[in-house]
Amino acid sequence: MAKKTSGGRATFELPGGAGAAALEQAVREAAQGDTWDAAARLPTSRELGRIYGVSNATVSRLLDRLARDGVVWRRPNGRYYRAEGARLFAEPKTYACLLRHLEHWSRVYLGVMSGFSRDFVRNQEAMLLVHNESLVRHVDTSRSPIHAGVAAQTHALEEFLAVPRPNLSGALLDDVWRDEVLEPLLPRLGVAVVVCRPTRLAGLSSVAPDFAGAALAAIGHLYARGCERVVVAVPFTGAAPIDLMVAAARSAAAHLGRPLGADEVILASTAEKRRRIVDLMRNGRGRIGVFCPEDNVSLQLYHECRAAGISFPRDAALVSGMGTDVVVPAGLSTLCIDYAEIGRTAAQILRDRFVQRVVLPAQLRIGTTS
Repeated sequence: MAKKTSGGRATFELPGGAGAAALEQAVREAAQGDTWDAAARLPTSRELGRIYGVSNATVSRLLDRLARDGVVWRRPNGRYYRAEGARLFAEPKTYACLLRHLEHWSRVYLGVMSGFSRDFVRNQEAMLLVHNESLVRHVDTSRSPIHAGVAAQTHALEEFLAVPRPNLSGALLDDVWRDEVLEPLLPRLGVAVVVCRPTRLAGLSSVAPDFAGAALAAIGHLYARGCERVVVAVPFTGAAPIDLMVAAARSAAAHLGRPLGADEVILASTAEKRRRIVDLMRNGRGRIGVFCPEDNVSLQLYHECRAAGISFPRDAALVSGMGTDVVVPAGLSTLCIDYAEIGRTAAQILRDRFVQRVVLPAQLRIGTTS
């Protein structure tokens, strides 16, 4: 049982006995039971020696051995607790999340941070959310986002690193951070992982979707559904996940023996530009399939096609590239990327503290548009 000492500290009282063997048995049984609170310390070696009729030195040697066996934990002040006390009294670790401004988070990052934060809450570790408004400006989803350049990113990262944070144990990085910005400053960040895109920087971990496999699934699905021609609708450029998915779509089409022409990769960042795709779907020869890597633009394109009298999947087919709740309730066919799993994996990498490059598969969800 535990009792409070005059100093307010909880001390766990062992049942009395005689000899070192009785003391060891009592400690082991208490450590395996549920009555010894992790915050309650054992009596001092001198007190235990008096209770069990052995010398202070004998008690010290016994407790040292039990600590090596993982039965108890010795705090730097010399007092012993059950092994679980090590986590309770450990210096709190803080992990920085260097992200775009909260108001500009896409559903992608809501998913990533959901998985990331859930893992850290479960392990009782702290997160430092650093929202930088300059990284991405994307208030209106009908317009292309504006991404910070190298100079602005470098200034933002140096500004963060200028503040001493002795408990900082690692950093989660938004995909918008460029490798050329991170490379010279990475040693000052320590353990770090970038999410939603791969990296080749030595010392930097990454968790990214399998862009090649995802694009092959999307393009192959459109051809399997009888599309005679496939068009990639590029929502915007300059964002690594989008650029990588577009490049993967080109490679997938070439792999399938149907390489995309210059007029089959079309910028779809505005209603005027998307009208070209709508006209192509309505007036082009044969059935056309469209793959758009971004959900907001995919949904806009879907509604614009419907307004133009195009029926899915009879007249044309459409596949989106993210699988968020922007497109799933509308019934669009989509690649589903588990962004929460990306966050959970990133948290584990930071905890493991060694460089890892993880690629997670995407699943094709077939809806009413293909």
